[in-house]
Amino acid sequence: MSVQCTKHRRTVSIDAAYRVYHPDTPDVAAKTAHTNAGGTLMIVATTASMIIFVLSVFALQNIYNWYPKLVAQQWFIYDQLLTAFSFLELIFGALATTLILSKRSFRVAVTLGTICTLSGASAFVVTLIQPLAVLWESLLYYFLPLFLTPLTGTLLTYLQGEEIERSLTN
Repeated sequence: MSVQCTKHRRTVSIDAAYRVYHPDTPDVAAKTAHTNAGGTLMIVATTASMIIFVLSVFALQNIYNWYPKLVAQQWFIYDQLLTAFSFLELIFGALATTLILSKRSFRVAVTLGTICTLSGASAFVVTLIQPLAVLWESLLYYFLPLFLTPLTGTLLTYLQGEEIERSLTN
């Protein structure tokens, strides 16, 4: 994108105009890319938690149809915990995504993203301690989408917000 320079009648990029007033900051495109990447990662995490939430609610509703009563009682608490943690991640991830992409209150967005990340970590831990846990399935289906993705999105948002605050104080 470019703007017309009225003094010399030539076109200059917005990045060049921005750097005149803020010489110690990275370019505008990089800032926008970091913000969009953080928001996109939070969308991915929120979508993954929504899928896990729907599947775990379905499992809670049908657990007594699938397993004998004794086996179902052993699994019920793990399914409840997984449902609760995925629901928390869904709610806090959606709120964090909204704040990140609307570029409002990065501190609140980072706080909500942190709660989302901790909820994903809790869901991952539940999948590790449940009966018949399989490490590679927990890593692939829970650690990557429910923990690592929101962690990365939150870190990108935090670093971007700190950089913006640093440039405003200079």
